[in-house]
Amino acid sequence: MPDTPDPVAALLAARLSGQALTAFPAPIPATLGDAYDVQQRLTAALGAPVLGWKVGRIPPALVEALGAERVAGPVLRVAELAGDAPGDAFVFDGGAGAIESEVMLRLCAVPDGRVTNGDGALWVDEIRAGFEVASSPAPDVHNHAPYGIIADIGINNGLLLGPRLDFEDFATLAVETQIDGVAVGSGRAIDVLDGPWGALDFLADLHRRGVIELKPGQWVSAGAITGVHPIAIGQTATAHFGSAAAITCIAAPETGFRV
Repeated sequence: MPDTPDPVAALLAARLSGQALTAFPAPIPATLGDAYDVQQRLTAALGAPVLGWKVGRIPPALVEALGAERVAGPVLRVAELAGDAPGDAFVFDGGAGAIESEVMLRLCAVPDGRVTNGDGALWVDEIRAGFEVASSPAPDVHNHAPYGIIADIGINNGLLLGPRLDFEDFATLAVETQIDGVAVGSGRAIDVLDGPWGALDFLADLHRRGVIELKPGQWVSAGAITGVHPIAIGQTATAHFGSAAAITCIAAPETGFRV
């Protein structure tokens, strides 16, 4: 009797080798629960500590049916940006690759209840400007949103941390993202659904339900402020967070995940 296909094996092999797939491996999860189950098994198979969590959005047409607005995925790579020097954003050659300008929240404690705009400092001790590198070995992963995105560890391929931002105004800074010097999007963190604290509240709810595990010291990549911007190997992304910070990265080929 043939073995039942399992997408974890194909996704694991692709992430370890750095090689793209021709398509998202079957069977594609058909529910949020199934997708998070694949995510948990793939994360365990990769064998790396979870350094944070990315938060993304569910396609608007599916929000009512699914009863959720956001998705989560584990972060297994975090790198510091060194001054004005561009960081490396590793993307799968032949897969899906994008860059997202985001605010990064560092947990100092795990929320034990609802998170509001007024109590964020109870749970977060540092906020940074940063990039989420969103890349999957499956070139068609977005065609299977949100299930394929959740399953493939939120298609997160690392965070790049830039300068610190002030608690008082980080969410209202005007952010602009450029690819090779051309503006591709703008926005403010506060305008992404219910803002960064809402993203943390979403993660805290998943934690309480046992879907994910939050820990002090983890980073929260709180959502794409200016959009999800496709990027090709060799292209440069720059993000300006008002006058508070400017960060840059260059897309480089993924060569395989290492613990």
